[in-house]
Amino acid sequence: MLASLLFLLPLVSASAGYGSISSRSSISPELMSLRGGEVGFSQIQYNSSLLPPNRRPPNCPPCFNCQLPAFQCGNAGECNNLDGQCRCEPGFGGQDCLTPLCGALSDGDERYPRPEGELCECKDGWGGINCNVCKTDKACSAFQYKSPSSDESEDPNGDEENDMVCYKGGLAVQRNFQMCDVTNRKIIDTIPDNKPPQVTFSCKTAQPQSNLTSSFSPLDTFGLEIGIQEDNSGECNFQFWVDRIESFHCELTKCSWQSKESFDSNQTNYNCQEIECSCIPGRFLCGEDGSVNIDDFLAEEVKGPGSFNCVSGKGCSFEEPAMNQLINDIFGDKSITLDCDSGECLHYTQVPGYTRPERPDNSVWVALSAALAALIFILACLLLWYLGRTHRHPEGFGGVKLPEDEAAKLMADHVPATLHFSNISYDLPSSKRVLSHITGTVRPGELLAIMGASGAGKSTLLDILARKAKSGKVSGDMYINSRTITDEATFRRVVGYVDQEDTLLSTLTVYEAVLYSALLRLPREMSHQAKVYRTLETMNELGILGIKDSRIGESGKRSISGGEKRRVSIACELVTGPSILFLDEPTSGLDSYNAYNVISSLSTLAKQYNRTVIFTIHQPQSNIVALFDRLLLLAKGQLVYSGESERAQHHFEKLGYDCPKGYNIADYLIDVTVEASGDHRNDNKVKMNGNGISGSNGRDIDVENGFGTARERLPVDASDNVSEETEEGVISGIKAKASKMLGAFTSTTSKGLSNLSGSGSSTPSGSDNISPIPEKLASLVLAARASDDAKIVEAEITRIQQGQSADGGDTSRDIDEETRLLKGSDKASYWTQFRLLSGRAFKNLYRNPLLMATHYAVAIIVALVCGFFFYHVTNDIPGFQNRLGLFLFILSLFGFSCLSSLGIFANERMLFMRERANGYYAPITYFLSKILFDIIPLRVIPPFILGSIVYGLAGLNAEVSAFWKFIMTLVLFNLTASSIVLFLSVAVADLGVANLLGSLVMLYNLLFAGLLMNYDRVPDGLKWMQTLSFFHAGYEALLVNELRYLQLIERKFGLDIQVPSATILSSFGFHAQAFWWPDTALLAIVFGIFTIASYLVLEFFVKERR
Repeated sequence: MLASLLFLLPLVSASAGYGSISSRSSISPELMSLRGGEVGFSQIQYNSSLLPPNRRPPNCPPCFNCQLPAFQCGNAGECNNLDGQCRCEPGFGGQDCLTPLCGALSDGDERYPRPEGELCECKDGWGGINCNVCKTDKACSAFQYKSPSSDESEDPNGDEENDMVCYKGGLAVQRNFQMCDVTNRKIIDTIPDNKPPQVTFSCKTAQPQSNLTSSFSPLDTFGLEIGIQEDNSGECNFQFWVDRIESFHCELTKCSWQSKESFDSNQTNYNCQEIECSCIPGRFLCGEDGSVNIDDFLAEEVKGPGSFNCVSGKGCSFEEPAMNQLINDIFGDKSITLDCDSGECLHYTQVPGYTRPERPDNSVWVALSAALAALIFILACLLLWYLGRTHRHPEGFGGVKLPEDEAAKLMADHVPATLHFSNISYDLPSSKRVLSHITGTVRPGELLAIMGASGAGKSTLLDILARKAKSGKVSGDMYINSRTITDEATFRRVVGYVDQEDTLLSTLTVYEAVLYSALLRLPREMSHQAKVYRTLETMNELGILGIKDSRIGESGKRSISGGEKRRVSIACELVTGPSILFLDEPTSGLDSYNAYNVISSLSTLAKQYNRTVIFTIHQPQSNIVALFDRLLLLAKGQLVYSGESERAQHHFEKLGYDCPKGYNIADYLIDVTVEASGDHRNDNKVKMNGNGISGSNGRDIDVENGFGTARERLPVDASDNVSEETEEGVISGIKAKASKMLGAFTSTTSKGLSNLSGSGSSTPSGSDNISPIPEKLASLVLAARASDDAKIVEAEITRIQQGQSADGGDTSRDIDEETRLLKGSDKASYWTQFRLLSGRAFKNLYRNPLLMATHYAVAIIVALVCGFFFYHVTNDIPGFQNRLGLFLFILSLFGFSCLSSLGIFANERMLFMRERANGYYAPITYFLSKILFDIIPLRVIPPFILGSIVYGLAGLNAEVSAFWKFIMTLVLFNLTASSIVLFLSVAVADLGVANLLGSLVMLYNLLFAGLLMNYDRVPDGLKWMQTLSFFHAGYEALLVNELRYLQLIERKFGLDIQVPSATILSSFGFHAQAFWWPDTALLAIVFGIFTIASYLVLEFFVKERR
């Protein structure tokens, strides 16, 4: 009987088991099935009903309770002291563990008992009476460890990777199952009706068994030498079957086993010190009708020890003293002989004789990859150094000459532009009126100077004439060549605009700043040499040719002077030769000599090249005034004079304002408007005399003082030497003239202050938004409107409004025809814009190396520090923790360092808005150049440097593919973080607010990275926050790339406990299959979304508004 136990142990190949007999001709259907035969259970002929006799009494059976003497658990089942039920071994079920289970061993608790009167139909790959013996490796795949995410990523074709194998060598590693046929001739002949005697046998180590469940754990074998049980702690069980019905079973304890290999055979030896057997009452050999009962023999004689030996090709034998004696006396054999097949599902690394391959040493390739990264970095630094040098150009024009066919072509091929503007008014959103009914004109070849005291509205009027976006409400009409141009693109081709404040890139040289303007805005048909010549010519006209190789610099650093910066700004507009050029205080910050040179250059441009020049100016010197062709004088938003500059003095002399000899007429007119506006100091008695404005005590009044916000008039002092009667007469005359000319003059006080409004239907319904106008200013305004120049302009505007030309000539020429040359002369193409802006951004980057060098230095230093603290991380639990900390630290470094990108666009916001408003380029080309040549060098190279250094020092996954995945993840994470920061810098104008929002975004993503908060603990309704965290995506990608296939070995209590890293990752909420999707994909998607969003905000919201 013991012998029948032993032949159950070894099962080998499908054709010849490890414990099989090669010469045996007749085997049972079970063994034939295990060895690949095509015998089905339907082909087996049975001599019995397969029903155990007297299994249950005909009446209701008593309740089963294994704690009572009448009930026992069979087949080594354990009795539960809490509920009195049996806990059965694999393959057995029922209340008493005597019913075979069908299906497959991998089904675990889902197996079903064998139906009465039938045989078990095992699943594919399984065999034996109770389907415990594996036949194929595929059958063992159910024991493969699966992470929580593996079901989602499983190959739908079922071709997923399988590390489990069906070991058939007959040696128990964890738990071995064997199916054996008894081969003793006399025993087979003795059993009536050719009922086959069979044995099932299993052995297990003293460690927890993974094969008891449907999941495999490599923890089970640690602490043992694989394939050898030497400490007598193993246990074995066998069952003896006749005609597939169990007769008796035995439990063997204190077992040990080993294997021996030779050049021609393999041998396994099992030795058990103690054996305890039990009969199943009413079964064959145990009291069944017509059979003997060996119950007493089993219980009293069979005690052990026993040995079970198998030799490949010769079968197996079981030897036990009492059993051997019985077999010898009755059947004439010295022991029980068996023909066996075994099967045990193992991880391929647990197969006896398997030697784990050495960890592949790819350190050379990783070192070469790191060296390549270092080489690229060094080459990049050398390239930046070479390109960062300031190239000096030859003195003067450097031999640059215009081709003959392009000589003066730019200055000749243009549309002379006459500008008329009528009733220009401007109200702030608060309904305060800043300009009121401004009318005037300027023709080609003329300089129009807009003058007035500080706050008179000069810059506002200039912005409106140049069609700058204003926050308030603009009313009135503008005409260019007697036509209204509604197309903004065409209008930008006609005009140029120079701001009062200089907005230039500090890292460019003077020559480069002007040249970029020329290359971007001059016609694309114009040759490069002609554009260079035009650049040098313009610089020469403005007297800045001598400093062309000097960098512009910025505030607080030594650079060119403020006046030189001013002339560079003017040159950037003059270089395009616009038909109409607007300049906001071009002489601001210049000394008298350079101020004259600037205005003289403008005068030359206007007269020699038939350009129209309009500019604001504040108290110019007399030699500059002499260059003016037309003058427009403002006071408190009102038009005081508009006409020829030479006639201005005569106009004011007729009004009683005589300019003293030797006194600058410009200064005098400013003094007159200040005094007339009531903005002079009123603590002293003031008067107008031949020497200008002075107080009674002889002290000069500050004529630079702008008008205040007070809406009440200043009292008219009686010391003005005007009698009450004369004053009343003047007021009556003004009222009559106002009623006739303006149609709306309302006295606001009893002392003659009035509210001046527009004429006709243009008069607002309410007058609260119009500032009160002092009496003297009202008289100047009325006089300006009654002047001959004003009448001429009004007549021209009337003809224009009637569809005629301003001079009454032929109107057949259409404005489209006039602007044909401009429209045909397209500016630089998108590709040219991108190429030029990329070069400019690149120069700006490498000529301001502090930020870039700091990023690179930090990357190197942090990499060395991390390499020191995380040097060669170990493959154990502390090493796992170190990897978690290292990756999170690196991501945090790059995430928060991206906040430095906030200043990249913020520092150029004003420059972008000015250049965009002046038509330098399209926003898309500027945006792409910033992305490609400004942000990427700061976000690609630093993670490349850090990753290359820290990877080898930390001893991370020594595979080349893993190294480049690591670098790719760092770069992509850095780009994603920088895209979010770029969006904030574009969308939020306030740098402090953008910085705060950026910090909050980084902290939020860091919170949901996966280390600080477990995914399974996040409420279901908020898990999307972790799913959308780019920190979580980058962190998980790094962990999966490093730890997916890493086997951790932790030595505790003298045992080497191995744990797959994927198991711990799953407990943290990470998914082992998530590297490409969703992690890498999410990083790319977030980068794309925020990059596109940044461009859309830049395109539609970042515009100049004044």
